Amino acid sequence: MRTVAVVALVLLAGSGCAGPRLADATLWFDDVAFQSPGTVVGAVSARDLPVIRDAAVREVAAAFAGYRVSVSTRPAGRYHVRVVQRLRDVRQRRAGSHAGESRAINGFGGSGAVSFEYFAALATSYAPTAATRDEVIAAIGRCLGRGAVHEFAHQLLPTAPIHDTVDRRTYEYYAGGRPEHCYGPIGWGKARPWLLARYGPGG
Repeated sequence: MRTVAVVALVLLAGSGCAGPRLADATLWFDDVAFQSPGTVVGAVSARDLPVIRDAAVREVAAAFAGYRVSVSTRPAGRYHVRVVQRLRDVRQRRAGSHAGESRAINGFGGSGAVSFEYFAALATSYAPTAATRDEVIAAIGRCLGRGAVHEFAHQLLPTAPIHDTVDRRTYEYYAGGRPEHCYGPIGWGKARPWLLARYGPGG
């Protein structure tokens, strides 16, 4: 997951003060599609998309429950992540999609995106053998939500070195391509103290 952090030359008044603050995190979807022939999913239908959206938003809301971060689906907000069809990494010579990316301006907000194609393929390829279609569809939303949480963390903590290379069951793990990202519990790791300091309860 790629991120670009930009530290503002002039910080907002009070941005350097200790004490929690409120941030608005918004997640919305572009027009997206996915097909996985020969699997239980097949083609993602128009009826599947609201289920996927709801699961993604629930995952983001659950991640930031207890923090002073509001979560919504309106196409605006100081911090926002779009679900797009695919993302291309311009640094790679060969064509290929990647999971997500963000740009953040310390104290001002941030913007990012996650790839629907990437996470839908991830949820499908790592699905347990006995998983039903409904379970895999829900997992697509969960994968997208967890990818969005990772990008929001970069935006909310733009100068913090949040990437984790050890604990695969954290939002901060540096790579999206793992089964733990879509299936089973996941939670905050090394970013937790920074989130508590800047967006913790109270204030």
